[in-house]
Amino acid sequence: MKIIAIASPAGGVGKTTLAHAIAVAASEFGKKTLLIDLDPGSALTFRLGLENPRLTITDYLSGSKLAAENLSATSERFDFIAADSRLTTNLDEGSLAILLQNLPKDYDLVVLDVAPSLTQPLKLALTVADHIFTPIDASLHSLRALLQLRALTNTQVTAIARGEVNFADVAPVLDVSLVRSTEIDENAHQTRSVLTAAKDSDVAESYRSATYSILEILGLE
Repeated sequence: MKIIAIASPAGGVGKTTLAHAIAVAASEFGKKTLLIDLDPGSALTFRLGLENPRLTITDYLSGSKLAAENLSATSERFDFIAADSRLTTNLDEGSLAILLQNLPKDYDLVVLDVAPSLTQPLKLALTVADHIFTPIDASLHSLRALLQLRALTNTQVTAIARGEVNFADVAPVLDVSLVRSTEIDENAHQTRSVLTAAKDSDVAESYRSATYSILEILGLE
């Protein structure tokens, strides 16, 4: 099992969209995938239509037992664990690692969607991730977030460009860029990823290609 964190201290760079798309594309490629919302803002949980679930990642990190029936099986063929606002509370530093070591099902890939701020959920994710991927664009805001992230961890950080970006001298950049499109905004409030809603579009194909490159990096191709 490989664990990746989709992280950026900056908001508005497409982190949640990327995490969702990777989970969908990895499932399309035949990988058993678990997507976990680690953002107290719960944007991904809301997007997937699972707001106010009975149990969330906070409960499991606080000691509640995670059973197979507690995993939300989505129509896009990946499993999901929802978040809630209580993730801002203090959690044991080893709690996420223990949870991932004792998952009730076997997975090829676990995708962590991390809060866009320097919070404890980000620290927990950085301690367990085999690789960190961060979406970037051409803005200084995005560059600053990339530099902050690299300063926080010794784990490999690879940037994923949205559009044309020239930050290769700062950090490794994935060999596939994401297409920027209005289709992303149009699907932001749906429960389906753009890979499902506009499956034959250029933007969907760019996310699939990026996911395949990620799987290659992880040795899961």
